[in-house]
Amino acid sequence: MLLHQPTVDALIDSMTPSADEVQSRKDVLEFSEQDSLLLKELGPLLAPLESAFADSLSQHLDSHPEMAANLSNPEQLSQLKQKQQEYFKKVFAGDYGPDYIKSRLQVGVSYQQIGLEPRWYLGAYNKYLSLVLPEVMRLVGNDAERFLAYSKAITKIAMFDSELSLSAYFHADHEMLRLLAQVFESNLEAVIIADVKGRMLHVNKSVAKITGYASDALIGTPMQNLLAELEPTLYQDLWNTVIGGGQWQGEIWLKNKQGDDYLAWMNMNAVKDAAGKVTQVIAEFSDITAFKQTQEALAQRTEELANSNRELEQFAYVASHDLQEPLRMVASYTQLLARRYKDKLDQDANEFIGYAVDGATRMQALIIDLLTMSRIGTHGKQMETCETSVALERAVSNLRLAIEESGAVVTRDPMPRLDADVSQLTQLFQNLIGNGIKFRGDTSPIIHVGAEKKEGEWLFSVRDNGIGIAPDFFERIFIIFQRLHGKHEYPGTGIGLSVCKKIVERHGGRIWIESEVGKGAVFYFTLPIHHGERKHHGE
Repeated sequence: MLLHQPTVDALIDSMTPSADEVQSRKDVLEFSEQDSLLLKELGPLLAPLESAFADSLSQHLDSHPEMAANLSNPEQLSQLKQKQQEYFKKVFAGDYGPDYIKSRLQVGVSYQQIGLEPRWYLGAYNKYLSLVLPEVMRLVGNDAERFLAYSKAITKIAMFDSELSLSAYFHADHEMLRLLAQVFESNLEAVIIADVKGRMLHVNKSVAKITGYASDALIGTPMQNLLAELEPTLYQDLWNTVIGGGQWQGEIWLKNKQGDDYLAWMNMNAVKDAAGKVTQVIAEFSDITAFKQTQEALAQRTEELANSNRELEQFAYVASHDLQEPLRMVASYTQLLARRYKDKLDQDANEFIGYAVDGATRMQALIIDLLTMSRIGTHGKQMETCETSVALERAVSNLRLAIEESGAVVTRDPMPRLDADVSQLTQLFQNLIGNGIKFRGDTSPIIHVGAEKKEGEWLFSVRDNGIGIAPDFFERIFIIFQRLHGKHEYPGTGIGLSVCKKIVERHGGRIWIESEVGKGAVFYFTLPIHHGERKHHGE
């Protein structure tokens, strides 16, 4: 888990020592201004060693497999060599102020972040001294006093640097552990860290909350103690799986301090060292009793609703089917009365017979529409790839008489190929086009059916030049039996658009309207390209 640069910068700022602390560290090492001058004096003399120093260090690191594995990226190795050359310049620049100190802290944090142990850092200083000191001896010749002064200054700055880098390394390590501990404790799921024998080493607060045991009481005890008696063999099986280096997850019965069993969802993983040996086991679990109860109640409720829907659909079908026969008899005899006794009775009788014939006829239409409505979800055909143009042509053919009588003109865009129930698609187009013919204005109806491909779906439109609808009624018109006009003004049962809505929703789409009074209307509906791939809107 690497920290982002802004976080690293903040971390380095937090650990940067004050000027007094820096001076205190220099005093302990007896690092004086004279040492700074000596190092600065050596800078130009040792400059030719920069590249050799970086190459030597790179070869040293590459000779150790563990180190080579961490620096397998050639770009990373190149950056490391560049930083070593930069460091070589800085260490002999004679300026050991705030910028220099931060650069040393940065080294420590970088080593901690990429997982290199401090011994590699100390090994790098050994190579540094091994390369520089012989060269200094060569430069001073036989001047032992001068060599000693230079050597002391070089050793002091090396110790000053290593102390800064190592303190940064351990500070970053501590900060990372603090963050991980915070994540561990704040996890809503119960988390247990156990050894390879199953004894609990650490538990977070959620373990105590779920099990009822105090955290201290669980440390050192077998994790198996939390198991319910309902699981005699499962624990051993899953434990063998995890200790073998695998993972286990699933439902398991556990027991709390009060002795009550509860169902949990558990996930167990093995923790391995660098050699691949399992050293610890991490178990995460949560009490899913309430979830299971809710799930079971929901399943039961769903089944009850499904049964209720089946009964209602059966009732609607039987009622509408069985009602048609006596209704046909009523309609037939009232029509017979109208033909035989019209104008032979008084005006009231003629009016009453008319009401009876009209009522029976409308009731027949209503029952037929109800039967159609009840069968959309249960008697629809299987979705299959089809040409929507076929459904549209059938709908126009069914409306041929109404189109001719009204002088309507129906045009269309090229229609797509998609998964649908062709019969219901025909009904959908027929209802929407028929709507445009029925609710026409003073001019002949002009109706256009459009189709536009969107992401994962087709957007269809049925546009007319009719009387239009006020926005206040946009939702109402799709509700069954809702009518905006009197039955004598515009005949119908008020079911047509409800049928359209139900058909579109069965196909996984949506339907809506855009309109203004006197300016026609546009009905839009969507259909997925492939049935079942419903597009989620508002995400």
